[in-house]
Amino acid sequence: MRSILVIRFSSLGDVILSTPIVRQLQRTYPDVMLDVATSSRFHEVYQHNPRVRTAWSVDPAPTADSEMDDVKLSMKESLPDGEYDLIVDLQSNVRSAAFRHNLGSTVVRAPKHRMEKLALVWLKKRPAVITPIVARYRSTIEHLPLALDTDGPEVWLPTERVDGVYGPSSRLVRPLPTSDLHVAVAPGAQHATKRWPVAKVAALCERLLREGARVTLIGGPADVPICDAIAAAVGGAVDRADGATSLAQTIAVLDRANVLVSMDSGAMHLGAARQVPTVAIFGSTVKELGFAPYGVRHQIVDHDVRCRPCSHIGRSKCPKGHFLCMEGIDVEQVLAAIRKLTA
Repeated sequence: MRSILVIRFSSLGDVILSTPIVRQLQRTYPDVMLDVATSSRFHEVYQHNPRVRTAWSVDPAPTADSEMDDVKLSMKESLPDGEYDLIVDLQSNVRSAAFRHNLGSTVVRAPKHRMEKLALVWLKKRPAVITPIVARYRSTIEHLPLALDTDGPEVWLPTERVDGVYGPSSRLVRPLPTSDLHVAVAPGAQHATKRWPVAKVAALCERLLREGARVTLIGGPADVPICDAIAAAVGGAVDRADGATSLAQTIAVLDRANVLVSMDSGAMHLGAARQVPTVAIFGSTVKELGFAPYGVRHQIVDHDVRCRPCSHIGRSKCPKGHFLCMEGIDVEQVLAAIRKLTA
């Protein structure tokens, strides 16, 4: 093969979890023209990845058909034969089907596992064996002689793309943090039922600060109100790195941290991509959905109740009204998980 296109538009966590497959394809076919198409919102995940020839930024919204056509024209003009030898569609929906049309005739699509998700959410039937999302993505191309590895996801900074620092055949190596305990806390998540209550996050921060740890709140612009409330509750003693408008800003904090405390969110997967030991707090979702931190030392903290999971992506509020899946998680549980990862 001379050219491969990998498609994954959203969301942040899913795009990050697609990076191990791209790495394995690049190691299997080191001379191939390997491109990725992703949403403009998450373009930074692949922007500096040395394994990728071009990270194409795409707006998959129905109103952006003309923009998509322009991108596709540029893609075709960049290829010797005007199409890809293989398209790996990890999004596998109507928009990705429309996007890949006329870009290549050989297409493989990631399985959606809809029945398994329905059984898990509605019948609470949990699988005996948990299959990580990375492994599900890999099954899409299991017919290829892949150079398999057990490394986790990766998100590269601009300086790391330069050959001689970390070349495309090497593994991304995390800088060593300081010996003093520095905890990055990511309290946000897109859906409310995936967020540990502010009062409990604040209580955790207070305990860590009292024990001499440095605590930094991280997140994007949408997480600022949550972080404001936490900072107010602890008297402003925490460091603030929320409101970040780029992944690089958050990575700068993660690379200095000894451990990350995160919800089931994109920040959790970004921490894994930077090889930060992670305490993952799960509420309305469960690890059986396959989205636990991958390829990094981690501890999952949850409180099991009969109604979990109530969704495979999270909800705006607890459908039962009690929110016991999160309210039942104690600060001591999270502290114990932190100690296990930093001992």
